[in-house]
Amino acid sequence: MASNVSLTGLARDLEERAKSGKPIRIGLIGSGEMGTDIVTRVAHMSGIEIGAISELNLPAASKAVDIAFQETGHAREVSNASAMTSAMEAGKVAVTNDADLVINNDLIDVVIDATGVPAVGAEIGLRAMEHGKHLVMMNVEADVTIGAYLKSEADRLGVTYSLGAGDEPSSCMELIEFVSAMGHPIVAAGKGKNNPLNIDAIPPDYEEEAKRRHMNVRMLVEFVDGSKTMVEMAAIANATGLVPDKAGMHGPAATLGELSKVLVPQKDGGVLSKVGVVDYSIGKGVAPGVFVVADMSHPRISERMEDLKMGKGPYFTFHRPYH
Repeated sequence: MASNVSLTGLARDLEERAKSGKPIRIGLIGSGEMGTDIVTRVAHMSGIEIGAISELNLPAASKAVDIAFQETGHAREVSNASAMTSAMEAGKVAVTNDADLVINNDLIDVVIDATGVPAVGAEIGLRAMEHGKHLVMMNVEADVTIGAYLKSEADRLGVTYSLGAGDEPSSCMELIEFVSAMGHPIVAAGKGKNNPLNIDAIPPDYEEEAKRRHMNVRMLVEFVDGSKTMVEMAAIANATGLVPDKAGMHGPAATLGELSKVLVPQKDGGVLSKVGVVDYSIGKGVAPGVFVVADMSHPRISERMEDLKMGKGPYFTFHRPYH
């Protein structure tokens, strides 16, 4: 889709890749809900494309491509290396049930794991990097389990290991980096929980909702019962050294305007026994975003922040309202 602005930054870099005739080619592993969204997003972008998809359920992979392009004919099923290369060279998305065909193909620059299965993500991720592919881990369950090792292997092999930009852990990291670069201590960082919390959720009770939302019921239950939130906060903790204040975190019903009054030390009227924590909120106005509560106690800075209607110091909330 053509842009209607003068391009800068990443958009400009991608446009230059497109004009060079050498787009970044992605090998996608898994085409469930998240995988389908990735295919759809990339279909709108310049300079980057889905070269191949590995999916055990081949019709699901083809359907993901059809959804992305809003028409059929863009996917081609392949069963060997030469057929995969030919499909990509013809501008098609090669679809296979053999992940090794994707990992081993020289036209693939980066592999995205979107399986949501830690063991699969770890195995495929390692093999991909050993074959010289950069790895984007959309499988946050694998990252919290083996991410530190995958990062060390990526450094050894001279490739990049990363989570996907845009999801909550990475979006929160951007806020953490921004606030840290300004020289302010992080009091708390986290997310708003997107689904009403029910720690007793089980798949049979959510099958109808999952069908209505075109979701895997197991994944939906992970969202509802808090499991996914715990995993995402663990990813941030591993990357930053921020830790939960207590097992399971506090998860207060703090609204966006209340975060800087609740997720702060107890001595200042909050719930925290220490600073430098990860947590989440079920309060109004926080989800689907991410946040950082920062200590900005310098009188001049607090005065400026208050003048900008950012609340009342010494703690202030930085919030990104989407992910």
